[in-house]
Amino acid sequence: MSSETIDLTIEVFLPENIKQDWIPLDGQSVPHLFQFTRYPPQHMQYHHLDLTQLLHEERVVDFEPNILLQLGPPPPQLSDSYKDAIKAASLPIHSFTLVPISGHPVRLPVWVLDYWREIERAMGYRRGWKSVLEWLRRICGLESMVEICDQVMAGLSCFPWNGGNCSVRGMVSLLTDSYLSDFHIDYTLERISQHYHNHYGDEAPNHCVFLTVFDLDSIVGAYSVGTRNARAANKRSQLLEVENKIISGHVDSVAGVLHLTNHWTSVVITFNPPKILYGDSLGGLIPSTKASSFRRWMCHMLSRSGREIPESDISIDPLPSAIQQDPISCGLFALNAIRHHYLPQNSPLLPNALSPACYRLELALELLQEGAVS
Repeated sequence: MSSETIDLTIEVFLPENIKQDWIPLDGQSVPHLFQFTRYPPQHMQYHHLDLTQLLHEERVVDFEPNILLQLGPPPPQLSDSYKDAIKAASLPIHSFTLVPISGHPVRLPVWVLDYWREIERAMGYRRGWKSVLEWLRRICGLESMVEICDQVMAGLSCFPWNGGNCSVRGMVSLLTDSYLSDFHIDYTLERISQHYHNHYGDEAPNHCVFLTVFDLDSIVGAYSVGTRNARAANKRSQLLEVENKIISGHVDSVAGVLHLTNHWTSVVITFNPPKILYGDSLGGLIPSTKASSFRRWMCHMLSRSGREIPESDISIDPLPSAIQQDPISCGLFALNAIRHHYLPQNSPLLPNALSPACYRLELALELLQEGAVS
């Protein structure tokens, strides 16, 4: 039931009274998830019998929706088995039978599978929002955080429970003690880019491009040791455009957040002079395989612009970064190191243990204020 879509042999639409009264409305804000009370019981155990004998062409007449408040849904594996059986059936299926481990068999309209999928999604988001509220209450206990917590709470009161450009899962992981996702990294790098160009102007002496997580990773993959050549087909058009600007001399610095196993680090690459700046909030060195890939990429870019240098001439220097005090804030520290490098006056390094929480709140507030949900 965790899947976002259901694939049946016939189109299944939830009846209007079910959409309006038996699942939370998509257009409602987060508080609606807590005002809504028609959640079913926990999963129940059912017999795994021959499902082809439990599928019916006949419809259920005068179905009473209140049974949905008494009957627990089947585990996801069994629910998926019913969907597969319905899909494989040679004739249209309109109802199916569940056989509880204890109790009597019950026959249900096939759209109940849709209902359970939607209600499970809402219940998952509701659990996530509870974690957010608990985290915010804990942070709000600190006097310095009260004002920004109130602003974030006000924004969340209008945040649609089904999310948008920033998903519910994305907002939950941002406002709890969780790792940042690619979305958070890419969004914040875009914001840093905007601040950088607003501060220095479009004709800044050193033109910099901030690469997405995907594009930075694709450089590592395309130029890894053992790769014969880095084909353009392996790169997105956006990265090819950046490379053309590097070759033509219009870009001499790129930056991004590099994903290691369960860890985010920061990378700044300059072409004049050619060097790599690497920041790790745990104090580690850049893995040799990553370093080799970036050096090969830089040599390729420089060669195409008419400058031939050996990989050994490209130095790797530390990028100033604060040291994290917890196991999950590496993404925040990596972003902070990049922002500090390009905007040192406006963005000091994170100074203390409270800073990651404040950084999370500021990022969440930007997302909410800009209407990054659609």
